[in-house]
Amino acid sequence: MDEHSISVLEFVSVKEMLAERTACALGREIVCGLEPTASLPIAQERQQETSEARGILQEEGSIPLGGIHDIRPLVQKAMLSAVLQPSELADVAETLASGRRLRSFILKRAERCAGLSQIARQIGAFQTIEDSVRYAVGDGGEVKSDASPELARIRTKLKTTQARLVERLHSIIQASEFRTMIQDPVVTQRGGRYCIPVKSECRTQFHGIVHDSSASGATVFIEPASVVDMGNDIRELFAREQEEVERILRRLTGLVRIAAPEIEISVSAMGRLDFISAKATLAEDMHATEPLLNRDGKVDIIGARHPLLQGEVVPIDVELGKGFKALLITGPNTGGKTVTLKTIGLLTIMAQCGLHIPAEPNSRIAVFDRIFADIGDEQSIQQSLSTFSSHMTNIVEIIRDAGAGSLVLLDEVGAGTDPAEGAALAQAIVDKLLNSGALIVATTHYGELKEYAFTHDGVENASVEFDVETLRPTYRLMVGVPGSSNAFAIASRLGLSDDIIESARKNIKGGTRSEEIIRKIEESHRAASEREQTAARASRSVDELKSRYEKGLQELEETRRQMRRKVAEEIDKGVRERMELLDEIILDIKSAPSSGKRVQQNRELFKEVVAEIHREVEDVLPVASLPMEDGEPCKGDRVMVVSYGVEGELLNSPGSGDAVIQSGGIKITVPFTDIRKLAAENPQKRPGRKPEAPAPAVRIASSKAVSTSSEIKLIGERVEQALIRLDKYMDDAYLSGVPNARIIHGMGTGALRKAVWGFLSNHYAVKSYRLGEREEGGAGATVVVFKEH
Repeated sequence: MDEHSISVLEFVSVKEMLAERTACALGREIVCGLEPTASLPIAQERQQETSEARGILQEEGSIPLGGIHDIRPLVQKAMLSAVLQPSELADVAETLASGRRLRSFILKRAERCAGLSQIARQIGAFQTIEDSVRYAVGDGGEVKSDASPELARIRTKLKTTQARLVERLHSIIQASEFRTMIQDPVVTQRGGRYCIPVKSECRTQFHGIVHDSSASGATVFIEPASVVDMGNDIRELFAREQEEVERILRRLTGLVRIAAPEIEISVSAMGRLDFISAKATLAEDMHATEPLLNRDGKVDIIGARHPLLQGEVVPIDVELGKGFKALLITGPNTGGKTVTLKTIGLLTIMAQCGLHIPAEPNSRIAVFDRIFADIGDEQSIQQSLSTFSSHMTNIVEIIRDAGAGSLVLLDEVGAGTDPAEGAALAQAIVDKLLNSGALIVATTHYGELKEYAFTHDGVENASVEFDVETLRPTYRLMVGVPGSSNAFAIASRLGLSDDIIESARKNIKGGTRSEEIIRKIEESHRAASEREQTAARASRSVDELKSRYEKGLQELEETRRQMRRKVAEEIDKGVRERMELLDEIILDIKSAPSSGKRVQQNRELFKEVVAEIHREVEDVLPVASLPMEDGEPCKGDRVMVVSYGVEGELLNSPGSGDAVIQSGGIKITVPFTDIRKLAAENPQKRPGRKPEAPAPAVRIASSKAVSTSSEIKLIGERVEQALIRLDKYMDDAYLSGVPNARIIHGMGTGALRKAVWGFLSNHYAVKSYRLGEREEGGAGATVVVFKEH
């Protein structure tokens, strides 16, 4: 991207706002190097990352980025075999722990944050380093005594020796023989040695080693001879302590060195997440939205606001690249032309950097290869260039480099010279850029360019609105309408006499008529804009009503589903209870086969339970009242929606998605599997009442009849296993209505046949049984005749 253009569009100020919202130096470094990309996939990926982070901010309030430091210099130091100090190791451990927490936080939300999760997975786990440093280094940045047993022993001995030495010195201070020699009764240190302040004139009487003297010379600091050996021991212990601390730090640094490549990758991912979090925070603060990006050169920004303007900002709508490739903006000074130009350029750069833009949702922005801008008064004193020369220098470079895939922004194109020549130059410049394939937005005061836009394809007029009544710009951009100068109206409002204004009008040759036409166009556009806003409000109301209707319909369908589910549960519960009762009846019949009266009572109770099941099912299930036809329904057929129990007309053909049924004033959309074709009505035959659904008992019996065979094979089975299978089979066969059954047991030793006959002799449902005929299996089979129900 052109650095000069990025500078004049003030993207640096946006980067400063972004940097303020980072949590650490890692994120700020990425912000510093942020540049727009010309790759559509990369730009879309950046936008998606920002959207995902915004989703987390809206749900969680923040992303945990605390405790992260830029430890890359420390990792490099470790790789050079230098020893990291305790505070440096503490920073490393804190950063790695913060990265671990950040990774866990993001991955818990992986389903809705795929892009962020991919970055978070680059953060490694360094539990050994965390634990080792935390165990060895204290909160104050010192190596703890329990970092190693040897260090603990050295420090314990050092502490004991120091205490003994200080105690010995205090006893010397308090001794009467030395009282007159001592300057101050305190123990002090000089050069790491414990000393007593002694009067200078008594130095020869106080035996010991002089380590220092006061500035006045009145006091000397003497280490008594009796504690010199203990002092030497302390110095030696200090040296051993330092050696052990050095060894511990070297070991911890070695852990960092071994994991250095993975740590650097992790730190880079943390910085990336910090940067993305800053983008999301900035978007929230600006009430920004994610733009729809394209490579088709289409720009349609709705309600755009310049991100650097404070207070109440008037939003603008900008369209470019659809019906025209050049937009020429006219209007009075301070009317907002330059701000509009900068807004278009700056929002485009932001979008290509992955930043959300301060505009309404569904705004579209093209991804450009290059963006060029010539904005503002850029006269150069050092190069002795006028405003015109400075602009021309920039424009020459832009014409040389711009082409297809470029966005060119020109402020007051052709200004700073003779108006006639400037207008002619401006037209030629726009023509040249159009022929190169670039998209152009330019501001101008030249009336000739307004006419140029009317007469050239691919060029459109636009203007910033000015309120003549208040003599203030409204800052609204009106695409398709050229701006009028409003000079006469403004002068009149400010009190200039009418005769002067009229004289001025006469001095303009042919210009008054065109200005009047432009003014009328502006008024017509303003009226049309108001009507459009009214229509938009009405459309929003309709959309709201439609949304409420659809929501109500969804709630109704959900209620129906819940009711069907509840009904099914009630049926299931009732049938289970009745089936349990039937099982008890059958068991009672089996247990008392010899009592005819008891069997008859149980049969009556059996019939009553089945009838009760039938009644309960009829109470809760809709009764099929309309005759159905076989075959696939076609468009225009009358159909039944099975799930809803309603009929209607099928509006579409199979194979075109879900079925759409018109039922009265309501359209219902359901799968084609949920509809049945209705038979055509016979006007001469109308049923007087709804036919009854088949009883559940009949349905159960039909099902049993289909699934129950008229014979069972027991050959090769043990007697106990065979009788268990035979017991279940006999119950199923009897309930299914099978008149007789054949039990194939084989001849063998006769034990299985004897057990089968013993079972049949006491079975409640058996009327008689016999050996099979030759064609029925002979002695290897038994034929059973069941009693009538």
